[in-house]
Amino acid sequence: MKREQFTKYLHNSALLNRESLEQLRILTDEFPWFQAGWMLYLKNLKKIDSPQFEEVLKKVAVMVPDRKQLYKFLNNEICFQPLEVSTDSAFLYKLENTASVEVQGNSLIDRFLNSGPSSFSRPNHRPQPPELAVAKDIMDKSVSENDELITETLANIYFQQKNYTKAIESFEKLSLKFPEKSVYFASRIKEIEVIKNNT
Repeated sequence: MKREQFTKYLHNSALLNRESLEQLRILTDEFPWFQAGWMLYLKNLKKIDSPQFEEVLKKVAVMVPDRKQLYKFLNNEICFQPLEVSTDSAFLYKLENTASVEVQGNSLIDRFLNSGPSSFSRPNHRPQPPELAVAKDIMDKSVSENDELITETLANIYFQQKNYTKAIESFEKLSLKFPEKSVYFASRIKEIEVIKNNT
């Protein structure tokens, strides 16, 4: 469907018929998030009393930001009016009541657009909330090793993973923890240091 044809249907819903329904169905298949296309497709379904109207209504009602506007559009209380089209061929429309009641803009969006990018720039450094500091401390503690949990098996795993520094540290801690096996742990430490220095 060409833009001109779509625009004609928007401005004159009397043109909607079974032929336009197929064109709008193809449009919504190609552009599933095009809200104006879905609204016009829904209006076309209503105009020809299609049994699919209720099913599509449920789908479109979820898509549109304002269901009251959708209701008014479907019941010819509201119509699409073109906005000024810029040179880059933007395709912009707004909904306006035919009773000449202005649709108010979203004040937050308006403030953002009017203020420019400088007022919304990101600060270089944000202070860290206390909750994050506590969470980081907990994470650091969970990653740190507890001397009580170090075993000979863990030290051997570090060695097999070629994490020689951790393996040596583990055997040193085990030597202090089990003085009766300190000679064995000292020999393991020397063995690992030789391998570490040769790699």
